[in-house]
Amino acid sequence: MSDLKFKRNESFYIRDGWFQKAIHGIHNSQENIFSGTRGVDELGIGSNMVKGLKYWLTASGVLQRSSTKSELTELGELLLKYDPYLESSFSWFLIHYNLVTNYNEAPIFNMFFNLKIKTRFEKDDIYNALIEQLKENGEDIKDSYVFDDFNVFLKSYTVENNEGDPEDNYICPLSSLNLLERKQKDVYLMKHPHYSELSYLVVYYALSQKYKKQFNIEDALIENNSPVYLFNLDKNMFLQYLDEMRKNGLITINKTAGLNTVYLNKKMTLQNLFERRFK
Repeated sequence: MSDLKFKRNESFYIRDGWFQKAIHGIHNSQENIFSGTRGVDELGIGSNMVKGLKYWLTASGVLQRSSTKSELTELGELLLKYDPYLESSFSWFLIHYNLVTNYNEAPIFNMFFNLKIKTRFEKDDIYNALIEQLKENGEDIKDSYVFDDFNVFLKSYTVENNEGDPEDNYICPLSSLNLLERKQKDVYLMKHPHYSELSYLVVYYALSQKYKKQFNIEDALIENNSPVYLFNLDKNMFLQYLDEMRKNGLITINKTAGLNTVYLNKKMTLQNLFERRFK
């Protein structure tokens, strides 16, 4: 059984501006900004929000786990260097990727994007599917924990107008990735990202993390944690990304005997990724 993390977000989704403030605050501070009341003073948000923010930074691979100090990961340092105000969708797709591949820290994110669901779905149907999947995985989790975290997940990727509480009108930057839309009260629509917003470099990085050296195209269309599911791509979009990778020398495609095998030509580190995108 995995040590799954539920309700660590303090019921807060990522607010616009949180990550930027935190990245700069962690970089500039000599002390742990998440210790005591430092986070409240330096980030200008409530104590529960600070706890939620620490969770999101850790789960998305921006903050290193430590009880004594605050320290950025390699991703955090690269964001600070190349996109310090997180204005690029490139950065947020990487943050999204880290969340949706982190089964232990963000189980709802991982399970949702790996579910074989219809384009249009009702909230209760997916909630029940998540409960069923957890049971199949041998996880003993309170249903209320799943319900609460699923609500936070939905608010992370959709835009709502809640007139009763100004706090709930803050938009989560993940909603700008255009992966999910709320159509009615409890009816949602899965969406494909805009091709121009999701860089082929991010898709390539995801492929290299999963497959290392080579993979079969048909397998990538159905396997869990494939970029096809993690970024909600259809087959045509995926093939288009592969073609762009091929043109840029990142992959070789062998169609001998109809196998459609893709060979990854280069090991793409995070450093390589940012240099190639921003330089």
